[in-house]
Amino acid sequence: MRRRAVPPARAAVQALAVCAAALAAAAPAAAAYPERPIRLVVPYAPGATTDALARLVGQSLQARLGQPVVVENRPGAGGTIGTDYAAKAPADGYTLLLGAVGPVSVGRALYPSLPYDPQRDLAGVGLVGSVPFILVAGKRGQRLASLPALLSAARAAPDTIAYGSAGNGTPQHIIGAMFAQASGVRLLHSPYKGSGPAINDLLGGQIALMFDSPVPLLPHIRAGSVVPLAQTGARRSASLPDVPTLAEQGMRGFDAAPWYGIMVPAAVPADIVVRLNRELDAVLAEPQVRQRLLALGVEAQPLDVPAFRRFLAQAQARWTAAVTAANVRPD
Repeated sequence: MRRRAVPPARAAVQALAVCAAALAAAAPAAAAYPERPIRLVVPYAPGATTDALARLVGQSLQARLGQPVVVENRPGAGGTIGTDYAAKAPADGYTLLLGAVGPVSVGRALYPSLPYDPQRDLAGVGLVGSVPFILVAGKRGQRLASLPALLSAARAAPDTIAYGSAGNGTPQHIIGAMFAQASGVRLLHSPYKGSGPAINDLLGGQIALMFDSPVPLLPHIRAGSVVPLAQTGARRSASLPDVPTLAEQGMRGFDAAPWYGIMVPAAVPADIVVRLNRELDAVLAEPQVRQRLLALGVEAQPLDVPAFRRFLAQAQARWTAAVTAANVRPD
């Protein structure tokens, strides 16, 4: 028995009905996001600026999204271990990454065999802000009370003045190498597993210097146990208005202020990325959040998704060029 052909007009109506049904089924799923707790991966150890920043942003996002945002620290290899973990997580919007300059902007320049491609495997949700670092000197061991004193001592005895960092390939390491290259001195890099142990050795006199964000250093600056020599950004941080920048002290054009932002695996649906961006921008507009960010040395810089994408491309080019010029190696 021959089956009767469906008229073209009816076939088109049936196809439209199927598409409408599929869209109707998908719409509630997208609208319901999030339906369970969200992880916010921090690729550095607890206690660092990144950790404090993630907990502040995560707590505020939690209030807006109506689901817990759980901070998960996955440190190691200059932040690349945690970043790789987040990049390879399911692309469902339930794993966020606190992206940072080291593993995102300069990771491939430092580690040619990096197991992820920041541009291909990650998508930007939004920028949180940037943090000018502080160059400080300890008060035990080598006493370096000013930037000119540091430069004079380093030129007189190359490779004898040690600066600590939170690990190979971290912003502390990179900015220290940039400083040495720009000033024409040779410093000794001492990597640690996080800022905490490095600061302890700075206070104890085992290392002479450190470049770090204001958060872990401010208590020691205020206590008088370390000496702030300079800031690494283009302008002075509101948290230390009396400490001049390196550019103000003769290192013309020096500008190194690591950025932090929220990222997700590249295949996360666009509507979820836009939703997260909208909520992040609302969080950054809250006066109490902005004040707490300033206390961390971070100036809020909300961007929409396309603008953050452009920012990431420009940051990768600029920081990679700086790392190459300074000949930074992961030791």
